[in-house]
Amino acid sequence: MSAEQDNLKKLSRTSIPMNFVKKTKGAWEHADWEEFSDNLKSKGYSPINLDEVGLLLEKKKAVYLSKKKKK
Repeated sequence: MSAEQDNLKKLSRTSIPMNFVKKTKGAWEHADWEEFSDNLKSKGYSPINLDEVGLLLEKKKAVYLSKKKKK
């Protein structure tokens, strides 16, 4: 497994992605994304494939929005 894949796997096991989705209520701007990406690097999740991180966030967003609709 590459370092990028390993970091993505570690990230996916944390609450960091869902916390970001909740904080932005599932609708983030480019500046939010850049801040999130920089935050990942500062927390040691580097190298990481940011395209894959984006897909992970979209999956978390779908879960967040589906739970929100059920309320």
